[in-house]
Amino acid sequence: MCGILTHYYGSNAHVESFFTELSEEWLSRKELRSCRTELESLNNIIPLVMERGPNYASMRISNEDKMLWFSSVLSLREPLTKQSIIVEDRFVLQYNGECYNSSILQNDTQWIVDQLREHLDVLHVIKSLEGEFAYTIYDRLTQEVFFGRDPIGKRSLSFRLGTDNQELTVCSVTGKIDNFQNCQAGVVYVYDISKSKLSADMKIRPENFVVTDAEDSELVDLATNIEKLYFNLNNAVKCRLETIHPLHVENSPIAILFSGGLDCSVIAALVCHQIKNLGMNTAVELLNVGFENQRTHMLPSDVPDRILGRQSFKALQKLFPDIELRFVEVDVTYKEYLEYRPKILDLIYPKQTEMDLSIAAAFYFAAKGSGFLSKEQFGSRVSYDRHGIVLFSGLGADELYGGYHKLANKSKTELVEELERQINNIHDRNLSRDDKVLASNGVEVRYPFLDESVIEFSTKLPLNYKINKMILRKLAEEKLQLGDISAEPKRAIQFGAKSAKMTKNGNKHGTDLVQDS
Repeated sequence: MCGILTHYYGSNAHVESFFTELSEEWLSRKELRSCRTELESLNNIIPLVMERGPNYASMRISNEDKMLWFSSVLSLREPLTKQSIIVEDRFVLQYNGECYNSSILQNDTQWIVDQLREHLDVLHVIKSLEGEFAYTIYDRLTQEVFFGRDPIGKRSLSFRLGTDNQELTVCSVTGKIDNFQNCQAGVVYVYDISKSKLSADMKIRPENFVVTDAEDSELVDLATNIEKLYFNLNNAVKCRLETIHPLHVENSPIAILFSGGLDCSVIAALVCHQIKNLGMNTAVELLNVGFENQRTHMLPSDVPDRILGRQSFKALQKLFPDIELRFVEVDVTYKEYLEYRPKILDLIYPKQTEMDLSIAAAFYFAAKGSGFLSKEQFGSRVSYDRHGIVLFSGLGADELYGGYHKLANKSKTELVEELERQINNIHDRNLSRDDKVLASNGVEVRYPFLDESVIEFSTKLPLNYKINKMILRKLAEEKLQLGDISAEPKRAIQFGAKSAKMTKNGNKHGTDLVQDS
């Protein structure tokens, strides 16, 4: 995970060229948590970008190019690769994400550098990437800035054009600054400096994902399709585990955003299977968040996701007795929620509805991971802070397999249209918001259900397999032996963790804009 900030300031400012590296020791000093520049508009953005990459940061300003690059790095693949990177004195690269191309033997950022050196063609390199990523690449020869997100949009990135298109800012996270637009998933944006023109007419994938309306009413191919889905999901989990070798945390655990429900339990079971198969010596942290809710008078220990999470944790313990599973109970008091509420709203801007806040708050505190190990493990609760810096998420299962309640009574045509809308818009509806709050804790989240091969396969599954996630429930029961977990109904995280409608005024709707309190 990295933080990206690229700013073309044109003739609107004069800044002396310089380059400075900001070490891990420097970053840990609170009095130096912001790095001021003569470009005052960026001073509020830089600390947010810095939070995403706790291991290394640098600022590069080129008066010749009239550009600034600020980069922060969370090191997950050997060796630590510092950014921004100048390639052949022609390209300036910033890259945030994970690529899983089979030809990558070690560090994916360095692989991209090698590809640029070999092909000298930015578009060719961008279209060859497989994984979850965002990027900016400046070509000094053509005076073009290329930027964008992967075809699903798993990493946040937004941009803003200045007056008369004379300025461009591209950034992972901006806070409450107006006029930024989220980059659309898979679009390759190209800003031509010589013409002050932005184009967005190229895509990594030529077409959107299309959901089939075919059915298998007799379930003739169900068993075969369960095997194929299991194969694709297993591979998606495997490649996301094999590429973790952080230099700064020895034997770092794998963390999972864990409500105890179907989707995250499937991911947890697959992670455990792969840990055994790969011979990894690592623990698994199941991050379970619960809120003190003023309206319901419910404590974190009593929320539905905590109760379900404990049950699913025990089931996983029985299935994987040789793997150290840690059920991390993240309790959020109402006072703590109010303390962090402004920061969360700032991070997810321009998403500012009650629903966005309630979901983002749950993810923010889960990723923060400050809580307790359950008394079932130690006889009494033990204070515990998350150690894993790679988090796995079950996001995408509801969109792919029809998990949302609103899909239940739709006609065949309506169901196809809604499933297509869900998966093709997930970059804006979920991923931009979630990535901003999760990554602000200096962690990286990986989404096996949103692996492109999993999506390609799943959109072609017969439509009747996607009634109440039937095929995923069958996979959980038959392939993963998850028993009762496979029958658990869908419950949105904001209701399971009780982060929705936190105050005694319960008349708020999810679509209402958040009011200052």
